[in-house]
Amino acid sequence: MAKLTTDLLKNVMPTGTSRLELRDDEEPGLIFRVTPSGARSWSVRYRNAAGEQRRMALGDYPDVGLSKARAEARKVKGAVALRADPVAEDRQTRAMAASKKLRTFQGLADAYFADAELGLHRPNAKGPKRASTLTEEKRVFDKLVAPQFGSTPVDDVKRADVQAFVSKQSKKAVSNGRHCRTVIRQLLSYAVWKDLVEQNVAHDIAVVASAPRTRILTDDEMKAFWSACTKPHDVNDLHLSPEMALALKLAAVTLQRGQEITGAVRTEFDLKAKTWLIPAERMKGKRPHLVPLSDMAIEIIESAMALAGNSPYLFPSPREDEDEPCPMDRRSFSRAMARIKVALEMPRATPHDLRRTGATNLTSERIGIPRFIVSQVIAHASDTGGAAAVTGMHYDLYDYLPEKRKALDAWAALLAEIVGDAPRRDNVANLAAARKERTS
Repeated sequence: MAKLTTDLLKNVMPTGTSRLELRDDEEPGLIFRVTPSGARSWSVRYRNAAGEQRRMALGDYPDVGLSKARAEARKVKGAVALRADPVAEDRQTRAMAASKKLRTFQGLADAYFADAELGLHRPNAKGPKRASTLTEEKRVFDKLVAPQFGSTPVDDVKRADVQAFVSKQSKKAVSNGRHCRTVIRQLLSYAVWKDLVEQNVAHDIAVVASAPRTRILTDDEMKAFWSACTKPHDVNDLHLSPEMALALKLAAVTLQRGQEITGAVRTEFDLKAKTWLIPAERMKGKRPHLVPLSDMAIEIIESAMALAGNSPYLFPSPREDEDEPCPMDRRSFSRAMARIKVALEMPRATPHDLRRTGATNLTSERIGIPRFIVSQVIAHASDTGGAAAVTGMHYDLYDYLPEKRKALDAWAALLAEIVGDAPRRDNVANLAAARKERTS
């Protein structure tokens, strides 16, 4: 114990790397703590009725002075003498407050999104949700769901409420209805898991089904698209930045998803090895994906790197600053494709249609790549099932790099022919015809 004085409290410091604790000789149980960084605080120790040791914080010094700390310590010990447990009561109060907040849709969403960033949003989660997925879910919640349900207690929402809301959103935009149902359903599944509600009332909610997409760009459309990306100033009423034009071209050449293109990090590329390794956390399937790079892709990437300056991203956001680098917005990628469609008076076309166009040409008689290899190129799950799927996921780690490289090189050569950049090269002649010759 020590005789605590104002001078001592102001000036005392630990002599080593551990914190210093001084016990007050006037008020037993009162502790003055000083950390190596100089932070000073008060606490009182006591044993509850069950004999368990407790420590209760009383505040920081000098906000709480010596005389006030002694008075607060006496209050705590007085309550303990009456068989109270102030620490347990404080924990219960804070837990009730947290539970009350969690029981509203807004509080539930805050907890869900925080846990999803860690991969704790469901018991069988394979890891954190992708940042792009969380960003989109938060956008849907903040813009559409929160104004309707944000302050509503979770257990007050009925299935009819969710259906009416989703139907209303579907009438404004079909995709809004589907997105809202998805977000609400995930939040309520989380609530069931947390024992906040007994059932998920967002199951069996009707939405307008999305029509399967079959859009494939013709050769003439691909040529017009490529020309618009190469010389956007030659197209009336088309506003397209050089960075966006390169991003769309890279999507067409590599056949990767828009979020994988827009979020690309420079360190993912090995231009000497002519590969692009997309990490698992950025992939839809949560597995790393190795993309072989054709000469056409390398040329696009080198141009993008020159424009990106010191940014860690291949396609940095125009709003990026040095302190907070950020990639191109995935939605701006889709909007750019929409502007090209309008300017060229094309039928509806999206960045994903570029992916479908390339995959279809790869499996067609124009190139003749087996569908399984194309599924490896575009990072789709294998078409095998049962034990074979387990083997592919956990044991067979072969990445089919040579086969994928042959496919993407052939696609780049065909694309160059389509857009008029070069005649088709002899070394990537029609593979289907070549196989036919070998077997005849």
